[in-house]
Amino acid sequence: MKLFFGFIIYFLFFVANGYAQACFTADKVRGCVPLIVNVSNCSPTPNPTLVAYKYSEAEGFVPRTTNTYTTPGLYSITQIVQIATSGDSIRKTNYIQVLPSPPPIFQIKYCSARQVSVFIPDNTYEQYEINWGDGSPLQIVLRGANAVLHSYLTNAPVSISVTGKYVPGNCGGVNAQIVNPINDLPLPYIKSLNTITRGVSNGKIDMILNTDASFRYEFLINNVSESIINGTGGLITKSFENLNTTNLTYCFSVKVKDNCGNELTSGNYFCNLNLNVTVLDNINKLEWNPYPIANVPANSFQQYIIYRNGQPFKLLNDINTQLFEDNEVVCLINYCYSVVVEFLSPLGTFTSQSNQNCVQAFSTIPPPAPANFNTTVFTDRSIKILWNVPTQPPITAFEIIKNGQSITYTNVSQNLLDSDLKITEQFCYNVRYTNACNQTSAFSGLSCPVYLSTLGYQQGNIRLNWTQYIHPANNFESYILEKLDETGTTYDEIPLTNLTSTYLDEDALVDRQVMRYRIKVVIDATNNIFSYSNLIEVKQKFKLFFPNAFVPNGVNNVFLPKGLFIKRFKMVIYDRLGEVLFTSQNIEQGWDGKYKGSEAMNGTYIYVVEAEDNLGEKFETQGTFVLIR
Repeated sequence: MKLFFGFIIYFLFFVANGYAQACFTADKVRGCVPLIVNVSNCSPTPNPTLVAYKYSEAEGFVPRTTNTYTTPGLYSITQIVQIATSGDSIRKTNYIQVLPSPPPIFQIKYCSARQVSVFIPDNTYEQYEINWGDGSPLQIVLRGANAVLHSYLTNAPVSISVTGKYVPGNCGGVNAQIVNPINDLPLPYIKSLNTITRGVSNGKIDMILNTDASFRYEFLINNVSESIINGTGGLITKSFENLNTTNLTYCFSVKVKDNCGNELTSGNYFCNLNLNVTVLDNINKLEWNPYPIANVPANSFQQYIIYRNGQPFKLLNDINTQLFEDNEVVCLINYCYSVVVEFLSPLGTFTSQSNQNCVQAFSTIPPPAPANFNTTVFTDRSIKILWNVPTQPPITAFEIIKNGQSITYTNVSQNLLDSDLKITEQFCYNVRYTNACNQTSAFSGLSCPVYLSTLGYQQGNIRLNWTQYIHPANNFESYILEKLDETGTTYDEIPLTNLTSTYLDEDALVDRQVMRYRIKVVIDATNNIFSYSNLIEVKQKFKLFFPNAFVPNGVNNVFLPKGLFIKRFKMVIYDRLGEVLFTSQNIEQGWDGKYKGSEAMNGTYIYVVEAEDNLGEKFETQGTFVLIR
């Protein structure tokens, strides 16, 4: 009573004496962005001349009574009230709390029988409202609560939404996810096993498994539980270590578990392979553990794939296979093997890959003799010898036998130029090699290029003779006699029979003064493989013939010599007194029997000739002839 009486006295005093008093309230003091706040003036001051508000530090006083906050934070509001004689103000510090409204974070996991669990790890809001999307009542979950379950009647997709709620405030953000309820748990999908390490106590096996974030996965080795992990929603690699992968076979199964206590176990035919490789003479022997076929579903086995140096090498179609011998090896070469078995499961392909085992091959078996052995004259003083041998293992030496004489070469590839020769006979060669494994091949067959010679020259006829070409397989196709010009270019080819060893060139007299010949042996025309003989040259003597008489306007209209291989020519005609009657520098231009436009008399005349042949040989000759009219 005393307090009330005091307030009345205070009110009458200030109002009666004309004092202002500030007072206001807000319709809400906590809410989400954007937050609209309405203030009400509760000042007892009658007829104030000014009532204004300052809603934030970023603005001044304004007369409006509504403000919208667009940024989260704590805000103070200040009111001023004025009358003619006085003024008053009031500040309410951190009066308005404006809150953010982010979408709440929640996790969905599936269970069998169309059950779905929702877990909300979000700590932003005091409580959360779950709309299950199937018309069932909204469910309120407090912050920090355990996962909640909901059962659906069908497998139709629905949208689950979660709304955050501030208390007080009754506002917040919304988040939603589409769910597809499932009837049964999905069978675990093991994509592959890989035996990483082969060892008695330190063996390691990696499993690649496709997981779902809704479930947990329990791993069993030979039906004994090993560990449990949470799914991630993608492929994971699970490693199993400290195993005896040398002597034991490990078969794996995976049990998938949901949040509702349901579980489903895969088959146990996911077993590892361990590979051992033994090096034998020219053989690498591969052995692996028998696959437990009792666990394998019918018609699921596809094949074994043997990898050598990272590449598929052999396919084996019998699941009972445990052994393979690789006899395609080269001594001193390193080979790395692994074996992969493939199965076709309802979920896709499953592979189990063995450990990788690397060995170095050895061999005491002699390598094959050189192949494609061929010899050919290369220049007028050299013969090229060619052959093919394996590139592995490396070759350390070649032994060449030339006409019975042995020569060893240590820095030769697969051809050799035997140079500084005097090719006056047929040369014959064979070859063998020694490799880095200290194994020596058999000799190749004998190869002898053709030796070409001439039996002589008579009146423009050139007779050639040659030795037969000798080849290891003796399967060459034909002989061809080539004629070459002074640049070494072939201008004529004459096919010969294989048994021919001589040839008479009857066209040489009208061909050219220097004849160049060689024999071309066609070994393989398709692949341009040939062997050539030595090149020989035959120089023909120039020819010059003079008639001993001529009859102008008769059979011989002019006095004209006939010649072959003449490059330069000069002829002078004299009478018996030594007077020059005619001069010509063209062998095709003769004397017509006239002198200074008149016919010369019958009688004997003298000719003097200077000439040079195509080879630069100069000569002079003279003689007489009779002019007959």
